[in-house]
Amino acid sequence: MSFTRRDFFKISGLSAVALGATGSGLVQARAPRSRPTIQWRGSAADTVDPVLHLLRRATFGPTRASLRRVRRMGIEAWLDEQLSPENIDDSRLEARISRRYETVAMSVEEITELDDFARVIRELQAATLERFVYSHRQLFQAMVDYWSTHFSVFMFNGAMRALKTGQDRDVIRAHALGTFREILGADAHGAAMLVYLDNVTSTAQAPNENYAREIMELHTLGVNGGYTETDVKELARILTGWTVQRGSGEFIFAPRRHDWGGKTLLQQDFPAGHGLDEGERALDLLAGHESTSRYVAHRLCVRYVADDPPAGVVEAAAQTFRDTHGSIPAVLRTIFTHDDFYASAGQKFRQPVQLIGAAVRTLEIPNAAGMGMHRALMLLGQPLFAWPTPDGYPDETSAWLNTNALLARWNIGLALAEGHDKRVQVPWNIFEEELGDDASAEEVVDYFIDLVLHQSIHDDDRAQLLTYLMGSDNSFHLTDPEDRQRLPELVALLLDSPYFQWR
Repeated sequence: MSFTRRDFFKISGLSAVALGATGSGLVQARAPRSRPTIQWRGSAADTVDPVLHLLRRATFGPTRASLRRVRRMGIEAWLDEQLSPENIDDSRLEARISRRYETVAMSVEEITELDDFARVIRELQAATLERFVYSHRQLFQAMVDYWSTHFSVFMFNGAMRALKTGQDRDVIRAHALGTFREILGADAHGAAMLVYLDNVTSTAQAPNENYAREIMELHTLGVNGGYTETDVKELARILTGWTVQRGSGEFIFAPRRHDWGGKTLLQQDFPAGHGLDEGERALDLLAGHESTSRYVAHRLCVRYVADDPPAGVVEAAAQTFRDTHGSIPAVLRTIFTHDDFYASAGQKFRQPVQLIGAAVRTLEIPNAAGMGMHRALMLLGQPLFAWPTPDGYPDETSAWLNTNALLARWNIGLALAEGHDKRVQVPWNIFEEELGDDASAEEVVDYFIDLVLHQSIHDDDRAQLLTYLMGSDNSFHLTDPEDRQRLPELVALLLDSPYFQWR
């Protein structure tokens, strides 16, 4: 069964079914108290605030503090800052990551010697989520998430358990806001991709085509980028001998495995006898190809603009890619300042990692443990680094919007608001102190609309929330324990609304 956004609006209240227990451990929501089902009239598409729209897309979610800051400094200044992450102080977060998750700094040899791959996987996932949520370098972290999909490897298989940590640190994070040629080259020299796509076994006598095919189809030109089966075979020959040192995982070029004959790639002659240099030339050719500019621009626009992005923003981004020799900051600036970007409010459905990140950030949850957040991601079908094929987790709405997914999202929203995981706790005491004991039901509803959504909502939607909060006796007192129990459910309704699920 497929669902349109209109279907989603119709059913996105926390119904009795949606609030039922799933038996999944984290989500053990009790049966709901009697209250109306919310029939939402509005959505995130109603957003007219460009700052809010930018922070919904370019970060893991706006907070009250980040909105105030960007409105004060302006969008251009914020982009300048975020596109130069080396100038943003994240030392406190990184110190905490280092204390909590020692394996993220380990070499392949150290990880192998540790011989606790479950810990290695767990710590990389947890550290990644804490960085996504708490880093001041929000656009950088968003691009780390993007490149982890673009250069996807499946961490839960064989050598990948030891190699993915290095790819995350030395390839993705080291080059997330550099040039495309830099990150492409780093990945091509990285043990994770060379092992994952079998290039370490490729020899002149038996060239393996897996990496050659995927580097053109998924990393550079795109499936319709103009290459042929012959180009795949020729690139595989060019990359023979690109392998890694056993034990250390360091890149090496093995001359005895290399095909030293002449080749032709994308109608360009590669004379015999050039060895490693011809591989570098091939990467230059692929990174600078016009098809690559269009393909990378389109994928970035799918991530940040719309599932079917307008041609105008895609071409503008592709032209910037060509003009700047693949400068990722320049391409992102083009996207985030384009009229098509600001006309796309409400057109992207949040992936689970974006949803969890935004919920923790908007609820200002302090010091949430990464594995607590990752438990929710597992239930929502997006455990980090676990997509089994090299195309990475899909960006399109159709992959994430279905009846089972919605049920899980609604349950997660309630579980988060009610504090079912002790490692991820909403600071209710702070919110109640800000409201004050004498806050009216209207003031409470408006406070949480602003806290969670940061935008006004349809009058009918606000009225339904107010009706729920006031209950059957048509009254609400923040000091009444029974009335106060409705606050988490009010927040869950907002988290599970189309105002929050879409961005």
